[in-house]
Formats: sequence, structure tokens, C-alpha cells
Amino acid sequence: MAGHALTFALVGLVVMVWPWSVVPAFLLAATDNGPRKLVAYVLGYVLALALVMVLAATLLPPGPRAKSTSHALSWFELAVGLVLALFVLVLWIRGRRTAGQTPKWLRGLDRLSVIAAFVLGLWVPNYMLVTVAVAELSLWELHGAEAVAAAVVWVVVATLGVVTPLVVLARSGRNSAAVQQSWREWLVQHSAVIVCLVLGLVSVVLIVKGGASV
Repeated sequence: MAGHALTFALVGLVVMVWPWSVVPAFLLAATDNGPRKLVAYVLGYVLALALVMVLAATLLPPGPRAKSTSHALSWFELAVGLVLALFVLVLWIRGRRTAGQTPKWLRGLDRLSVIAAFVLGLWVPNYMLVTVAVAELSLWELHGAEAVAAAVVWVVVATLGVVTPLVVLARSGRNSAAVQQSWREWLVQHSAVIVCLVLGLVSVVLIVKGGASV
């Protein structure tokens, strides 16, 4: 049970710092009408995670029935870990070729409407990692309110990364424009490295954990 809790927590931390969710949040903050777009983005993001996790905590059965899926989960974790490791390798090679360039889809954030920012928030969560968290939650042997509470705490932790720009801008006052520009430059320059480090850690954990159980 401790292993499931550890993986559940680790996945939440990874989702919290997932660059392809966090980077758009910081870049949205740097666009015209950025704060409103960012609020809409965060609302979409939180809604997506909350629906998946709370429904999983409410509907998935804990206990013996969930334990029967542990072998399949081990194979799933191993497969996800190997896919992530391959993805990290490809991303690292591509990142070295395109270092410092802003991807086209990120440049398009400047033209997003508030409604489109909300839809983007629904779309960007890494649902592959969320699926791992859901599977671990089902095997954690929590019941009723405890399972829902764990899911809510997980969503709060996973959301901290995309909420950070709002908090920082609110505290920056007149310096917010300079802060926004520095974010944009730094994140575009280092986003690929951050992804590789985070995904590399997750892939190692999943490969070791899944491989030890199959």
C-alpha cells in the first residue's frame, strides 16, 4: 500500500511541474489581457483534473477487486515508463536542434481568447500520468470520503504549478510586466530540459516499480 501511495504522490508532483501545462500558464500571463486568460486556463485545468480524479475516487472499487488488477497495472506502468524513456530521448535530440525557439503552438497563445484559454486548460493535462494516478488510487484501499479527500488533495497539489503565475503577478505590482517578459524568455529557453528531467525521473520510477512486479 505504501508503494501505491508513494507513486500516487510522485505523479501528483510531476503533474504539478509538467512544463507543457505550466509553460502555457506563464506565457498566457505574458500576453495581452493575460490575467483573464490565465484565470480561464486555470479553471479549465482544475475542472478537468477534478472530474477525472473525484469520479475515479467515487466510482472505482477499492480492496480485493482493485487488487486483482495489480498485475495488469504493473505491465501498464512498465509500458508507460518505457514509452516515456523513449519520448525523453527523442525530445532531448529535438530540443538540442531547436533550442531557444518558441514552438508555433505556444506563439499562438498570444492570439487566444478567454474562452479558448479555458478550453486549452481542459486539454493540456497529461492524461497518461493522470491515468497512472487513478490506477494507484484504486489500489490504495481507501474508501468513501477518504478516497475523495485523497483525490482532492492530489488535484490541489497538481494545480499549484499553473496557479503560481497568478500569485506572483498579484505580488509583483508595477513590476509585473518585467516579470512576465523574464518568464517568457527563460521558459522558452529551458522548457525542453525541464521536460526531459521530469519525465526521466518518472520513467525510471515506473520502469523499476512495474518491472519488479511483473
